[in-house]
Amino acid sequence: MGRRSDMENEQRPIEDRLVEIIASSDYQGIKFGDIVQLAEKSGVSRATVARYLDRLVSQGMVKKDGGYKLAMEAVNSKHAQRSLFSVLAMHLFDDIVEKAGQGKLTDEGFTKLFVDRVGVLAMYTLLVGLGKAGRHPEEAGRWMEEAFGTLIQKDGWRMCLNRQLFGKVVLLKSPVKLEEPLRHKIEIKDETIYVHLPSAIQPGSAAKVIKELPPIPDDRLNLLKGCLKRLYPKETELLDGAVNIITEAVAHSKRR
Repeated sequence: MGRRSDMENEQRPIEDRLVEIIASSDYQGIKFGDIVQLAEKSGVSRATVARYLDRLVSQGMVKKDGGYKLAMEAVNSKHAQRSLFSVLAMHLFDDIVEKAGQGKLTDEGFTKLFVDRVGVLAMYTLLVGLGKAGRHPEEAGRWMEEAFGTLIQKDGWRMCLNRQLFGKVVLLKSPVKLEEPLRHKIEIKDETIYVHLPSAIQPGSAAKVIKELPPIPDDRLNLLKGCLKRLYPKETELLDGAVNIITEAVAHSKRR
């Protein structure tokens, strides 16, 4: 394995490569050995990885908790830009959350707004990705895979639906403990803008919240489903067909 040249270090600093590796891990973080294995493919030695990881931890950009996780990122990191966009884009739904929580939206009005906003966000995100395809195809692919349909966005969409179903802000039966920070935070340090991304929403968070919700009213759920079918009959028919195919396959599999 050859060492990185000075030009390689200048074009793609080691810190950036390590941040990218850690950012690609799941919510549990990534172990030192796995980081070394991936970094060595870019010509970064084990000793260099250890030295730069210590530096990132001391700077507060990375935290060590069993594995290594990102605590904050410089905003010029591509991962930070995609993640921050996925958070800021949810302001598209601010008025829906507010009005649904006050019972001000009819089911039809809510359904039209919700479907339109999700569609706009999906198309906008994909167009941003496609706009990068010519010069940066890998980054284009990451925008399509990582900037839409994120856990934070799904949590916001769940909140919209919960409020419409109940016609008010829904109170949990018991509080759910979430990791800090709950919201994104931006700070300037040494003339660099850093982004602290939310850690509250992780895989399994939705189930924790759902367990503490009051019982979902079936009549309201069926009314919303019916509203969706009236407004989008062809689309829901296709999706119902997909669900039916899966249901039949499961039943057939059990018989065997």
